[in-house]
Amino acid sequence: MALGRNLAALGDGPSPRWLTDDVVKTVEAAEPAPFPAEEYGRRMRRVRDRLTELNADALIVFRPSSIEYLSGYHTQETAPQPLLVTHDSTYLYVMDLEVGRALASSSAANILFTSYANTRSGAELITGHVVRTLPRGARLAIEFGNTSTPPGLIDLFRERGLSLVDGQYLVENLKLVLSPAELRYMDEAARVTKLGVDAAAEAAALSGATDATVAAAIAEALHREANSVSAWGPLVVTAPRSGIPHSTFKGDPIGAGPTFVEFAGTCHRYHTPVMRTLVGGSPSEVTCRLADRAKTALAAVLENAKAGVPCADVANAGLLALGTLAEDEVFHHMFGYPVGLAHPPHWMDSGPFCITADNPEPLRAGMTFHVPASFRSFGAQCVGLSQTFVVEESGTRVLTYGDAELLEV
Repeated sequence: MALGRNLAALGDGPSPRWLTDDVVKTVEAAEPAPFPAEEYGRRMRRVRDRLTELNADALIVFRPSSIEYLSGYHTQETAPQPLLVTHDSTYLYVMDLEVGRALASSSAANILFTSYANTRSGAELITGHVVRTLPRGARLAIEFGNTSTPPGLIDLFRERGLSLVDGQYLVENLKLVLSPAELRYMDEAARVTKLGVDAAAEAAALSGATDATVAAAIAEALHREANSVSAWGPLVVTAPRSGIPHSTFKGDPIGAGPTFVEFAGTCHRYHTPVMRTLVGGSPSEVTCRLADRAKTALAAVLENAKAGVPCADVANAGLLALGTLAEDEVFHHMFGYPVGLAHPPHWMDSGPFCITADNPEPLRAGMTFHVPASFRSFGAQCVGLSQTFVVEESGTRVLTYGDAELLEV
């Protein structure tokens, strides 16, 4: 028993000898939680309200960012380690080597561990415990479509008589609106992002600079004062390869053409991304055209987004402002996607609530979005000038620092 929590092995094996009561208490105190217990309590109440609406007995969560959102648990391990949420308790299933991370970071009432050396029996043990914990024929909500959810466990739950309910984006939709405490972490992440922008400009101006040295400078700046790392990036690519979407550094020299950078500073894994474009000397006519496109798209979003406005209205305002694109121009027609708490592989780690012409849902105060205003002359160059913002009742508040302008180096 650990400070009122149940800590136990699943299966017949003995508990590790190193897992003594005194050490458990030390490990539990090693990392103060990012949020007070009341914050996690509010999140859990909202999830249980959704379970009631679904007439479900429990929810099992596999997406790592959603597990952290509900319980605080986070680790560098990538193997599935689910959280079971019932109407009156929580059960975190981890491997024995992850017990320390569970004790240090999670608020789960029950921590149940399996052998690190045998993941196949671990799946059976988790399934058996879930079945024993829930009523006979229970309805279990699960996120079928997420890559974190093991198909084999879905089959095991069904074989053991559980009725599975679609819990797709159940937690993710709840975390679209950030609390004041979460927004403070977004603000701090934005400060770290600015360090990366400054470092990129300084590194690009050095003699012999390459896309790789710029990426290294950004990474060093993001890590220097951080308490967490970004789920993706930094992405750095110079012309002409920047005209190929999602290319990144490979040691190319920084030339006179534009160099596109994209990355996010973090705070407790809350991400505030930015796109910037570095230019050496006078920008070309194409670069200026792409920059104008990016600024037009960004301005349309920031001027039209506010609480209560449908996402489609904001996106259509952007489309109207852009008009007809040139034949060589590549744009994804997404005017914003939600950001916040995220785990790898990307900071796009939430429900599919994007500012696009086909999303009629209204914006809500407390939502945070990255506006990926990137325009490419295909195969030639890219200009990206973005901001991350929070939706407020009367409009938008930009979180990222600096004007969305070309940065001369």
